[in-house]
Amino acid sequence: MTAKRIIALAVVVLIYLIARQVNAVAWTSIVIALVLAYLLSPAVTFFERRLTYITNYEWRRTLSVLLTWLLVIGILGLFVGFIVPATFKQLRDFADELPDLIADTEEDLKATLSQPITVGNYTLVPWDELERLFTTRDSETDESSLTTTLQNTVLSMADPALNVLGGAVSFLLTSFFVLMMLFYLMRDGPRFVEYLVSGVPESYRGDARRMLHELGVIWNGYLRGQLLLCTAVAVTTYIAALILGLPQPLVLGIIAGFLEFIPNIGPTLALIPALLFALTTSSATIPGLEAGLLYGAVVTLTYVGIQQLEAIFLVPRILGQSLDLHPFVVLVAILIGSNLTGVLGVILAAPAVATLRLFARYLRGKLLDEEVFPTMPVYVVQQRGMLYRIAHYLLSKRFPVMPADGPPGLPVERTETGERVR
Repeated sequence: MTAKRIIALAVVVLIYLIARQVNAVAWTSIVIALVLAYLLSPAVTFFERRLTYITNYEWRRTLSVLLTWLLVIGILGLFVGFIVPATFKQLRDFADELPDLIADTEEDLKATLSQPITVGNYTLVPWDELERLFTTRDSETDESSLTTTLQNTVLSMADPALNVLGGAVSFLLTSFFVLMMLFYLMRDGPRFVEYLVSGVPESYRGDARRMLHELGVIWNGYLRGQLLLCTAVAVTTYIAALILGLPQPLVLGIIAGFLEFIPNIGPTLALIPALLFALTTSSATIPGLEAGLLYGAVVTLTYVGIQQLEAIFLVPRILGQSLDLHPFVVLVAILIGSNLTGVLGVILAAPAVATLRLFARYLRGKLLDEEVFPTMPVYVVQQRGMLYRIAHYLLSKRFPVMPADGPPGLPVERTETGERVR
């Protein structure tokens, strides 16, 4: 028991010391390559199963990767061709309307805050206090020579230019390495898994396969499921914004879809621009719904309703219990992830914590000779209709949380009612 604990502690310390030597940019590149390869692996497998006439595995796998890249490039091309121009148009319209919106908002605030507030013998005008607070005086500057002024000007222009040039070169190099790593991960991903399992001592290979299965439950349920949730929320928010007559509905839908990747606080952040529009502009589709608190309340209830419908109907069927983390833990993970790797850390904070929890449970079980993995639940597959099977294929096959008939390797039995039970 003592020897196991010492070895485990030494391994953890060694991994930590090695990880500290790698900078954040390198870690970000590796994580991006791993995540993209994992997300695109079903497409590679799809093409590989249909290229059976190519007997050479290397050629078949390489061609499948290239076809997947062509598919992704085509989807991005359609996105850029149809979505981006419309988004830019709405952003330009918003930029044109922004000065008027700011002026109207300032007038409304001034009219509200200019009302005096009397407390005892003291009278306070909030707007005058705000103006006094944010008013700054011009400070006098010493005169400088022409040479010093020119030097400071050139240096102030040169530093940003060098930073931009260095950043562009670093971005291109990082992108090149990410693409190369992505290609090899997509082509040789199954081999990497087999090498990983075969490198484990034989007595632990069952644990390794079960660990990979549990990791698949976590990352399948989150990444691919989250993509589907983001798409559903973006489309639903766009339709709701059109019905409510909000400005720039496409922009609001895209913002809601992207912020869906941030657990717990993403939907709240997505509500802010829609609420500002409702407070400053009248509805373009519903007569009598003027800018103000009533319009803001309607928009808020609509956004809350979308999130509740998502939480009740979509999340249990797509994400299931793949993470099962307390919101406080998720928020702490988001703060830590944002400090470590920025936006990527925010997006991957929840599954990363679930992965660490899985490894911690395994390590605890081995050190204390406890049961490492919970007993596999019983999966019941009933005979369903055609519509159910089509929906199940689209959700479970493309974005699986568990295989349709439960974990592989479990025997299938039939009950008296004709149900199949593993």
